[in-house]
Amino acid sequence: MRERLLQWLVCPACGDELTLKVSYWEGGEIIEGMLRCLCGEIFPIIGGVPRLLCGTLRKKLLQLYPDFFHRHSELLDGVVTSKENSVSERKKATMDRFSYEWIHFSDYDCDNFKTFIAPLPAGFFKGKLGLDVGCGGGRHARQAVELGAEIASIDLSQAVDVAYRNNPDNELIHVIQADVYNLPFSHGAFQFIYSLGVLHHLPEPESGYQALLPFLCKGGSLFVWIYAYALRKVALEILRSVAQRLSSENIRRMACLCNLVDYGIFINLYRLTENLPVLGRLIKRYSPLRVKEYATYGFRVGYTDWFDRLSAPITNYYKENEMHHWLKRSGLCNTKLLLEGDSWWWLYGEKKA
Repeated sequence: MRERLLQWLVCPACGDELTLKVSYWEGGEIIEGMLRCLCGEIFPIIGGVPRLLCGTLRKKLLQLYPDFFHRHSELLDGVVTSKENSVSERKKATMDRFSYEWIHFSDYDCDNFKTFIAPLPAGFFKGKLGLDVGCGGGRHARQAVELGAEIASIDLSQAVDVAYRNNPDNELIHVIQADVYNLPFSHGAFQFIYSLGVLHHLPEPESGYQALLPFLCKGGSLFVWIYAYALRKVALEILRSVAQRLSSENIRRMACLCNLVDYGIFINLYRLTENLPVLGRLIKRYSPLRVKEYATYGFRVGYTDWFDRLSAPITNYYKENEMHHWLKRSGLCNTKLLLEGDSWWWLYGEKKA
């Protein structure tokens, strides 16, 4: 964490300012310390990442980083022991699964950011402060910074550790562990906010979408990618119902098997036929978008994506009228809704100036 980040952070519980206490610096980075609020909340900084989680989610940190709390036992008093409920249980399950995913697939290098931002005007990112919601391993934040932005990247899971390691010495990327329903930022802090393939994994996706709006400045832009409803995705729920009964290790084995079939039949068949004189043109024209995309990637990307599909505790798919309702209820202006193949909805809107 860099001290510069403090100007945008607030307590996610009450919205008040935070004070910083540093235990260990390394160069210009705060590696260990804590953020304290007058309301009594204490948030640890572990491994260079501020952990601005509340209640039962913060309790998970005790299990994940025992060495830190052994060194800083005074912070144990700041861990709230809130009562469990169904939403917090689902959040914790999501946190666990995506932590496992990003730890085991930290080398994921699918370069789809250009597709995600294709509808935006040229120069959109230059000179702006943005928020990356559900940053994963941090690859999208890195590309946004390369296009001229400064980015605060949040994730609920241990993906933040991977994002932090993947962007060493990048002073324009700030990684924070946080919950989208309790964001630790000043209202109106960001000129743009994006969430790419994340919100549909929330317990209440539209509530997560609405939760982003206060943190957008006037005239700022919000764009998200959401799973579109498709029959093949409904069929996928049969496999997911099996996977959800398995451990993460066994889901990983299941994902590898699914990807062997996917690549061995569909992807490799496309690769073998796409350059044939007449048949190749027909194959390219009528093959599903997903087949064309995966034909350009390696086996590892497909393997990771299969794990992602199977392991997420919550997945929602949306039809066009539902997405229009999201945009209408958001109160945003200059809204756009685009369908990418049969896979994704692209929602865009701007906060009224």
